[in-house]
Amino acid sequence: MQNYLDKFKGTLTGIAIGDTLGFPFKGKLREDITLKFDDFKDFLDSNIHAFKTYTNETQLTLHLAESLIKGNGFRVDNTIKEFVLWLYDPPINPSYERLTAIKRLERGIEYKNAATRSKGNGSMSRIAPIGLLYNNNLELLKKTAEISSMITHCDPLAIAGSIIIASAISYVIKLQNNDEFPIDNFFKILIHSISDIDNDIQEIYIDALKKLNENLDLSLEAGLIKFSQIGVKSPYFIEEYLGKAFIHPFSLSTLICVLFIFLKNLSSFEESIISFATAGGDTNTVGAIGGGLAGAYFGYNKISSRMIRIVKNKKYILSISENLYNTYTKQFRKFI
Repeated sequence: MQNYLDKFKGTLTGIAIGDTLGFPFKGKLREDITLKFDDFKDFLDSNIHAFKTYTNETQLTLHLAESLIKGNGFRVDNTIKEFVLWLYDPPINPSYERLTAIKRLERGIEYKNAATRSKGNGSMSRIAPIGLLYNNNLELLKKTAEISSMITHCDPLAIAGSIIIASAISYVIKLQNNDEFPIDNFFKILIHSISDIDNDIQEIYIDALKKLNENLDLSLEAGLIKFSQIGVKSPYFIEEYLGKAFIHPFSLSTLICVLFIFLKNLSSFEESIISFATAGGDTNTVGAIGGGLAGAYFGYNKISSRMIRIVKNKKYILSISENLYNTYTKQFRKFI
């Protein structure tokens, strides 16, 4: 019997850990990050003061979870209210896109007009609670993930990335991590999750997912070099980083790199989260997205005390996890 509460706790805690670990490395290339240590665990122990906080990625994830709890499911108005409350947390290292969209919401602008056309990874980074709550209803998950993304990021590329991450979360919480990972079925589910979206966007993501599946034998370094800017066009493509390992904040490249790192680290939450946080580029966002995926797969009980100790507001995060789980059991009790 799968321990879903453990998976819920693992997901939200994993997001906070990955976000916190990745924050000090944000914007740096992987080669520059890895020069700082021989063993990351020793580096963490010696520099614990550098890992003080998570960022807006975790903050908005928790606000989304709060809205799901208060609304007994997804309600646009509840989510908007929670996102506006985030403005008074105050936001930690917010992106321009999220800050702009949510300030427009605060002024009463309808969410369809408040969102930015960003193709970035911002809405993906907070989507995990939807993957948790609707893990037994893929159609509702897709619809909810789409609307949730549109509140701040209305570009179809960003929306598709959010749907895929939510679907990935919903899939891996059902797995036992001591069994062989069903990679082919995993990709099948992810591709199916975007079967109803725009054909051109669907084709872009399906092609990228197929390339990923065909290249899982690459080393971590080689894979990050290959996929770091997949799909990124001028003027956003960073020429000087060509041939370097890092992760671009573009939604497609972030998604593919996160999935690549996750699938290369299926034996240990700790190794997985370290790989996310030190991948280079948009490390706090990658850490949050990847940390949620790893936490959903491994569960809270597989997260070491070394990692849990860096999390700010641990009790609050666990409380939110439990309340979200209770909301889930009310709606989907027959599946548990």
